[in-house]
Amino acid sequence: MGRDRSLLTPFQLDVARVFFSLPAAEGFLLAGGAALLAQELTHRPTQDLDFFTVRGVGDVVRAKDEFTTAARARGWAVEHLQGSGDFCRLLIHGREGDLLVDLALESRPGMPARASVAGPTFAPEELAGRKLIALFDRAAARDFVDVYSLTGLFGKPTLLTQAAMIDLGFDTQVLASMIDRLDAYTDVDLLLDPQVTDVPALRVFFADWAAELRVG
Repeated sequence: MGRDRSLLTPFQLDVARVFFSLPAAEGFLLAGGAALLAQELTHRPTQDLDFFTVRGVGDVVRAKDEFTTAARARGWAVEHLQGSGDFCRLLIHGREGDLLVDLALESRPGMPARASVAGPTFAPEELAGRKLIALFDRAAARDFVDVYSLTGLFGKPTLLTQAAMIDLGFDTQVLASMIDRLDAYTDVDLLLDPQVTDVPALRVFFADWAAELRVG
């Protein structure tokens, strides 16, 4: 898919490309919902960009400083919302709108990085496993929608295997309990991806999966 048809917005692509042009971006990968879009794995819009690295490979503070300078040189305003050696959150104001940018330390990639229109990302299968970890950790509405799409691409066994490799604390019984939180969301809450419109089918899918996990 070319730039004009990218699932990411032109502003998101510009910000990502500015970031990855920096010397301090070496060792960082695009992650999260933006990486899923960059790899054309989901169609759910996102309002942020996540850039992750590993301790000893990338430097979050240096990347934040270099990116802030480069962004301001492009005419973008930059707000520092949160900052430490492990995690920095920036709010970028451009003519096209606002964009959150997170720079963070994460677990080491288990697979080679994959190129994308926005820059290097985690491998698609690993992105899927990391999204299942997100559901396991917080069970946000967007996590259910993304995982539903990703299981259609890779299958539940792949997501479970990847999640267990990424997070040694991953537990399928806890996952089943987190899936129960789906009931807290209305159908409207779950209409986040234009390719995922059959919410009743999504609910049945997760109810069946939770039952499978509990049986073991």
